[in-house]
Parts: sequence; structure tokens; C-alpha cells
Amino acid sequence: MTVLDSLKNRSSVLVSGAVSFAVVIEGMRLAAGEPLVQPQTDLGVVIGAAMVALYFVIADTRGGGR
Repeated sequence: MTVLDSLKNRSSVLVSGAVSFAVVIEGMRLAAGEPLVQPQTDLGVVIGAAMVALYFVIADTRGGGR
């Protein structure tokens, strides 16, 4: 399985996870009265999402996919 095949197969999980996380974190910021955009924290979230995608790719390419 190639990297692109892995990302295509896992795209729904990655997108739904990222969207739900974004909704929760923005809701918490809104409720706390904090700014909705916080560059340092948001960069950490993007890095975390990339690490999850990398984990899926490594697991799929090593294990032969699902």
C-alpha cells in the first residue's frame, strides 16, 4: 500500500477527527472568552494531526493495509 492509498483510505477518519477536535477546542475557547485563533496552540494541533496521519501511513504500509 502506498502513502496516497493509505491517506485516501483513512481520509474520513482523519477529517472527522480533525473537525470534531476543532469544534470542541473552539467551543471551549468561546466559552472561556479566549481568542478563537491562538497561533502557537493551533500549530501544535496541526502537528498533532500530522503525527496521527503519519502513524496511520506507517501502520498501513508495514502491515499491508486494511
